Formats: sequence, C-alpha cells, structure tokens
Amino acid sequence: MKLLFLTGLVVFGLTSGCGLKNAGAEPAASLDELNRALTVLTMHSGAFPPATNELAAFLKMSGKSMPQPPPGKRLVLDPNTHQFVLLEQ
Repeated sequence: MKLLFLTGLVVFGLTSGCGLKNAGAEPAASLDELNRALTVLTMHSGAFPPATNELAAFLKMSGKSMPQPPPGKRLVLDPNTHQFVLLEQ
C-alpha cells in the first residue's frame, strides 16, 4: 500500500505543472525528473537499473521524453548514488 501511494505521489508530481502543452514534440525531462522516475521504477521492480525502455515509457506517461545531454557532456548512471549525473566527455 505504501509503494502504491509513493508511486502515485511521484506520478502526480511529474504530471502536474502549468497545464500548457506544446503542440509539437514532448519536452525533455529534467535531470531531477529523470532521477525521480529512476527511483520509482527501481522501487517498483526491485532491480537496479531498470530497463531503458521502461524508464522512457514511464516518462512518456507524464508527457516527457528522455533528455539529451548538452554538447560536451554525457548522461551516466552513478552506481554509488543510483542517480543520473552529467559528466564531461
């Protein structure tokens, strides 16, 4: 029951916003949103890391897409903190 409540709370947090939607492509998720989605999916599946397609599908439910790192940086998963971080290439 606790897990269901936490999952719902995170989904609500990811989907709430100003209510404006782009007519074009979905906006990319921020690093914080990506890390929240990672936490929820890890709690739900019990495995770390969850499959990338599961992470992308979870973000898509909130109207977001996987973020693209800025030029000269790469998005990596830190095994110590279990969070995504941006590193220099």
